[in-house]
This record gives sequence, structure tokens and C-alpha cells, in this order.
Amino acid sequence: MRKIIFAFSALAMLVLVMATTGCNSSAKRQQAIADSIARADSIAKADSIANVAKMIEEQAPVKIKEFYDKYVFGTTTLNDENVKEYCTEKLNKKLHEAYENIGNAIMKFRNEGPIGNSDGQFLTDVERLGDGKYKACYIDWGVSQSAILTVVVVDGKVLMDEIEKK
Repeated sequence: MRKIIFAFSALAMLVLVMATTGCNSSAKRQQAIADSIARADSIAKADSIANVAKMIEEQAPVKIKEFYDKYVFGTTTLNDENVKEYCTEKLNKKLHEAYENIGNAIMKFRNEGPIGNSDGQFLTDVERLGDGKYKACYIDWGVSQSAILTVVVVDGKVLMDEIEKK
């Protein structure tokens, strides 16, 4: 009895599909499937973009603060291995081009040298500017300074991609 009900249900669905799709049912079905896939793909891309934006918003300030505290104003030396944890390949290349010793590349993230007194070197704030940009505000040699950092996601990791000193 169940088999008969299932067969009847399947037949009814087939008739319904054929009735709603008209004479060119095969072409229309293929188009309907293609449209459904395109919509699903569009929704997936939107979800992916939203997830990346959320990831950057949540992790970028923490990552920037950690980098400044540990390397820029901290005692840990920046090297070829740990720079990859914080910077994209593009920024890493720019740092290597600008500085023979990658350890000195932290100067790209702060003042080039003493311009005030030595009353402190520390990060004071990380401000979200939008579009993946963050303003790192810091005191360096007693002078308030800032840098604009562009942050992206590469292979699931939040990384700094560009820097512009202000």
C-alpha cells in the first residue's frame, strides 16, 4: 500500500512539474535549476563577505594591539617567521624592500627616531575607520602619532596589508 501511495505521489509531482513548466519542460527545468544555483551562490558569497567583515571587525584591533605591544614597542624582535603571523606577503615584501634587516621594519609602524623626550612608547588606541582600515594611535618618544593600517583576511587569518603613517 505504501508503495502505491509513494508512486502516486511521485506521479502527481511529475504532472505538476510538467503542467507548470509547459512544453519546453526540460529547458525550463534546466534554467530553473541554473537560477536556483545562481541564487544560492549569490547568498553564499554574501554570507562569506559578511563573515569576513565580522572576522576583521572582531580580530583586527586585537591583532594590531598585540603587534604593537609585542614588536613595535615591546622587547620581542620582529623576524621573518613572526612577521608572517601579522602581515600579508605584499606588506612583508614592502618591509623587506625598505629595510635590510626585517627587525628594523618596525620603524615603518612608528617614528623613525627620537623626536621628543623618552616619556614613553606605547599604543594608546586602535580606531576602526571602516573598509578594513584601522588607525593605530600611539605615543612615541613622548609625541602622539598615528598610522593607518589596512587589514584583510588571507587563508582565514586576519593580516595587515598596508600601512600609512599620519
